[in-house]
Amino acid sequence: RAIERGRAIYDNIVTFVRFQVATNVGAILTLVGSQLIGLPAPFSAIQLLWINIIMDGPPAMALGTDAPKPGVMSRIPRARDAVILNRHRITVLLMHGVIMAGLTLGILGWAEGEYDRATAATMAFTAFVLLQIVNALNVRSVGSIFNRATFTNRWLWAALGAVSLLQIAVVELKPMRELFETHDLTLAQWGICVAAALSLGVFDEIRRAVYHSNTPEPAPIHNLT
Repeated sequence: RAIERGRAIYDNIVTFVRFQVATNVGAILTLVGSQLIGLPAPFSAIQLLWINIIMDGPPAMALGTDAPKPGVMSRIPRARDAVILNRHRITVLLMHGVIMAGLTLGILGWAEGEYDRATAATMAFTAFVLLQIVNALNVRSVGSIFNRATFTNRWLWAALGAVSLLQIAVVELKPMRELFETHDLTLAQWGICVAAALSLGVFDEIRRAVYHSNTPEPAPIHNLT
């Protein structure tokens, strides 16, 4: 039981780091990319604080409360010199960051032509926040996200629900809009942001399926003694 708990704690540390690094990589690439391609800044200063403290903080802490994942005691012991961010994880984090930035900037550029700058910036901000919600589910999943283990962490779902409601308030409530420099969105505009966020989940489902189909399963250990 002690070994099982130790492995669960290590898994939670890995998940926490993956989530935080992916978010920061996505944010940096979005900010730098907007300047390189001549788009307006996608986030204001207060919106960046909102993303880093409110949108990322509660889900990140909730990820640290995950119970041991199924099959955790069937794994071979990890090497003593194993690193949290190995080559494969860094590659995945970079892919996620590039996708987040690409989707956010794509929405920003497209919406600026279709609507006005305030609406475009709000859609980009909202899409990036929703991408973090999907990313939180991605980083804790070993296999497909569509399994029972996805729903076992009630603290994570409470955190994701809370940040979703807060984001809606920031966009739709006038006092919050004035504070966070946002513009109210229509249902269609919300739908575009949600669809962009869900596309990250679709990408990761395909990536994991391809990776696991090409990676042999380690031999299970039935008796640690």
